[in-house]
Amino acid sequence: MDYLSFRNFRQFERTRREIRLPCDLLLDQRFRELPDVWKSHLLCLLMLAARMDNALPVNPHKLESLIGATEPVELEGLRPFVRYVSLDQPCEEDRAARIHIPDSVRVAVLVRDGGRCRRCHSATNLEIDHIVPICKGGDSEEPNLQTLCRRCNRRKWKKLVARI
Repeated sequence: MDYLSFRNFRQFERTRREIRLPCDLLLDQRFRELPDVWKSHLLCLLMLAARMDNALPVNPHKLESLIGATEPVELEGLRPFVRYVSLDQPCEEDRAARIHIPDSVRVAVLVRDGGRCRRCHSATNLEIDHIVPICKGGDSEEPNLQTLCRRCNRRKWKKLVARI
């Protein structure tokens, strides 16, 4: 199933209940050129993205009802700020991030987690997992990484697919 996510969402995210709006957004030429209605939709969708882990439905009518819009949400007009992502297979950024986790960071995460899966405490088939996936705004820094066994990591992925 496909969904929308904001590019560079981490610059806006604060918690699941609030977002941070940088003043630079007012200077962004792409934002300035949007009609006022689209600007308000964009801000409402940012708040919604914080509640939905940056995974918004692609259906404009669903989005309209979720943000209480009185005018149609124009997804094509917001394209410079969002991207379409498919959960059927890991996105390219996820694959690249998996490859680019430095060995020193991998070792630090394994040591921090005691060489065991954080969920089931298994010590076999361990993998380094992104807590917040790259395509949802996560990064490959140590605080966003955890040790999971292959089985728990696959279960987590299946829950992400089923949730949306």
